[in-house]
Amino acid sequence: MSRTTTDQTPGSPKTATTTTERLAKEWLSAGVGCALSDTVFNPLEVLKVRRQIQASSNTSSTTTTTFGLAQTAIKEADGSAVRGLWQPGLLATWMRGLSYTGFRIGLYPTVRDYYAEKLKRRSVGVRGMDGTSEEEEENGTMSESENFALKLLAGATTGAIGSAVFNPIDIVRIRMQSQPYRALSLGSAAAAATASSAAARQKTFYPSTTRAFSMIAREEGVVKGLWRGVGVCVARASLLSGSQLGTYDAAKRYLLLHSEREEDDEIEKTTTAPSPFLFKEDGPPLHFTCAFISGVVAQTVTQPVDTLKTLAMSSNSGGGNKNSLSLAASVIRERGFFALYNGFWPAAMRQGPVMVLQMPIVEQLRRLCGLDYF
Repeated sequence: MSRTTTDQTPGSPKTATTTTERLAKEWLSAGVGCALSDTVFNPLEVLKVRRQIQASSNTSSTTTTTFGLAQTAIKEADGSAVRGLWQPGLLATWMRGLSYTGFRIGLYPTVRDYYAEKLKRRSVGVRGMDGTSEEEEENGTMSESENFALKLLAGATTGAIGSAVFNPIDIVRIRMQSQPYRALSLGSAAAAATASSAAARQKTFYPSTTRAFSMIAREEGVVKGLWRGVGVCVARASLLSGSQLGTYDAAKRYLLLHSEREEDDEIEKTTTAPSPFLFKEDGPPLHFTCAFISGVVAQTVTQPVDTLKTLAMSSNSGGGNKNSLSLAASVIRERGFFALYNGFWPAAMRQGPVMVLQMPIVEQLRRLCGLDYF
């Protein structure tokens, strides 16, 4: 179990020599890994966004299934699954991966270790006042609950900061993903006249991702447009990042520690049962397993807030002028509580596999950059 530090340790790769260089490598390795994995699963993100937007609609189209949405998207792109499902919002997805997601995942180890050091110093000070010896103070450790809470806090911190700073990219990504391909091929006026799907009936069509930023800022205002829904977005990012990274980190250490204890028992006992865990080192098999667990947990925890975020940021949902509580109350009153879980299955189908792909890639890129594993 490695930690990202500026010290050289035997058997570990050469680490960054300066804080700035280390942070840049952490951000870059996570950003590239996230952009690559998000590309693969962009169709599921597109379907999730369009399914969530239906939660605010009172039309009969709210009964459209996820499979029906996929068929509609492909039909609107003249039968092309690539243009209908992969292309919407893809550039914004890359931008988001390299910025927000790279920040929240890449800087998590640094923030976690910073909090751990602060907590250790505080604990040492308290024990010292109780007459604990200097040696005991130096060897002081956190409880399991403190350790897990610290991981949750570190993930929530990077998620909240990254979400607040890079909110405009999320706005554009959601707008582009909810926009049908026909809007790009026919232009705003023609698309608005011919579109029939719920996702197509939005107020403005954006000809490109880069143009979307300027159009939103001009038509809706920089703060009210590009930072629309920032409150619910930050709440969602805090829950997602905290539960995802905290669970991933804690699962890695639990499985490794459990396997180590089983090996110790086998030395002392001749009748010890085989360990149910086969992870003897911090490597790809462990990364895949913990990534899947953390992905499912995170999506289950954050889905209601994720839906509210999509509705608040989407221009055709009517949620942009409502705060998070009133928006949630409106959706629950009109569609029921479980409308907040609209899009859960495409989201879960994306989040579990994307984490299984994302975190192992990020871990290996960290090693290539001269950093330790999480």
